[in-house]
Amino acid sequence: MLPHPARKAKSPDRPLFVYPAESAWRQGVGPDTVTGMKKLLVIVAPHPDDECIIGLLPLRLREECGFEVRVIPATLGSRPERRVARKKELRAACSVLGFKADVPPSAARGMIKAQELSERLDAARPQAVLIPHARDGHATHRAVHKLAVAALDRRPWRAWHVVETEYWHPLVRPNLMVAASAENLGLLCRALACHKGEVARNDYAASLPAWMIDNVRRGAELIGGAGFAAPAFPFATLYRARLRAAGRWTAPFRGGKIIESSAELGELAGLLNPRG
Repeated sequence: MLPHPARKAKSPDRPLFVYPAESAWRQGVGPDTVTGMKKLLVIVAPHPDDECIIGLLPLRLREECGFEVRVIPATLGSRPERRVARKKELRAACSVLGFKADVPPSAARGMIKAQELSERLDAARPQAVLIPHARDGHATHRAVHKLAVAALDRRPWRAWHVVETEYWHPLVRPNLMVAASAENLGLLCRALACHKGEVARNDYAASLPAWMIDNVRRGAELIGGAGFAAPAFPFATLYRARLRAAGRWTAPFRGGKIIESSAELGELAGLLNPRG
């Protein structure tokens, strides 16, 4: 197990120790203890293919903690003539990863509406929702962040666990680094290759390993802290976990978490329980 970042001294405003509120959310891993249903994670993907690029955490939660993963594409891309094909590519990629594609009919006409997304999320009551961060370097990704936050805020009485993702522009303050095995990475690349039209113009699958290697370099210092020794694992994805309730953001834990083992992943999964 990696040394926990909490063992390193940090500034008073960003301590890395878990604070007591975290323990109130810890209710176990696997099927919900009340309903007996699988825990659900929803990816709000700006485009088909994003579910693969940022899909490491969902993949590991599905494989190691028994989560169901559902992908809601906010768009099927900007080219109308490609939307039917992109929907098929999304379903093929989800089949490789063991995810479920949930394509709103309105995605075939452009970007889905906040009300439609809100209704789907409200009915699903996922343990966590993955969305792009507000400053991701792609206009559609930034628009989908705003769309998703607006959808969450339509249910202000509910506390939503949100995991923000990065790709076109890095997160300034990620608080979660999830390690990938060679098998995880290979599966994500296989799934990404299903998006044939996108890979033909820009081979995201070929560049994914390099991106994930660089994430380990960044995550060591951004999450572990200045001077933190680089982890032994070669591949990772960075995220920012937050809570959204009553139109405000709060932190689910202080500092950062580095997730390598299944036990560490299970601890994180145990925090993901919707409230309200």
